[in-house]
Amino acid sequence: MPRLLTSLVRRAHHIDPLLPLLLRPCRDLPSARNELRWLREHVRSTSPATAKSPHGSAPASHHTLHKLCAERARGTPLQYLLGSQPFGDLDILCRRGALIPRPETETYTTLLASALIQHAQAAPLPALRILDLCTGTGCIALLLHALLAPHVPDLSILGVDISPPALTLARANLAWNVKHGRLRARAQDQVRFARGDVLAGSLPANGACDILVANPPYISPASFAAHTERSVRNYEPKLALVPPSPRGGRERPSCGVLDVAGDTFYKPLGRLARKGQAKIMVLEVAGTEQAMRVVEGIVEEADEYWDGCEVWHDDWHGRRREEGSPERANAAGGSGVRHLGAGHGRAVVCWRGEGREWLHGVQRRLAPSTRV
Repeated sequence: MPRLLTSLVRRAHHIDPLLPLLLRPCRDLPSARNELRWLREHVRSTSPATAKSPHGSAPASHHTLHKLCAERARGTPLQYLLGSQPFGDLDILCRRGALIPRPETETYTTLLASALIQHAQAAPLPALRILDLCTGTGCIALLLHALLAPHVPDLSILGVDISPPALTLARANLAWNVKHGRLRARAQDQVRFARGDVLAGSLPANGACDILVANPPYISPASFAAHTERSVRNYEPKLALVPPSPRGGRERPSCGVLDVAGDTFYKPLGRLARKGQAKIMVLEVAGTEQAMRVVEGIVEEADEYWDGCEVWHDDWHGRRREEGSPERANAAGGSGVRHLGAGHGRAVVCWRGEGREWLHGVQRRLAPSTRV
């Protein structure tokens, strides 16, 4: 990481003596100023105005703010210091032991819900069963309920994770957002969280669902060590980021489409979707290269189950990329796979039967502008 310019540090200190601390993780002045503003607002909302610092006559809020800035300088994620992260209109509590929700995850979750809402407005969907695997904080399950509840009377959403701390946090997020009016009260009956092991194929009940969505661990050990930010490596749970190697031990050359480090979860997820008779499957991926491996692996193992696959990219404000047809993705190089949006590939989406009609709004949302 390049060193900060002395002139930049001096300029930051002239604006506010705390800003140089935040320059370390932020690397630029606008980001550091935003973080200082958020931390200051957080302290003002949580510290008694009349309390005094144990180290002198300064207000306790000043001491607390300096402590938070120092922790941020050491790499502690901002969301852990603030205690939460916005996700749609929800406020998702964040603690060590569960992955911090990302904007890219919010994008495809919102897109999926928008397509279902558009369909429900034309042809009512009286009931939906949604299975959210590797649920973490529960953010996907809870945002889907928040968006779909006004349009689908009978929702049943099950979030599954192997981590007890993550499940505790997911349940806390359900209660927190109901308490503050961000979720309807019936979410307490329609959303539940339970322990399960995706790789072992062990799920609560029978795993039956209309829609399976998952944000599994998908970063290879080598990429985790070389490319993830320090705050991610040091503070967020590796369990939620890096899957076990498919054959144990160090990474080895691939001998199959999904037989590479980072892809371990996708075949088990596909099997669980088929076992549960899912009509739609949405799987988050690290990028376009992994997305195409996942599509090819799905086709290789279950071509006759799915009617089509496509890749959703993480920028829906850019132009649409379109390759071939959404029908019958061909494992030979991924021909026939349509790409929607711009930027990095973020989700592999498969459907069968009426699932295609449910997704019709996504497939029409952006008019094709180019082929690549």
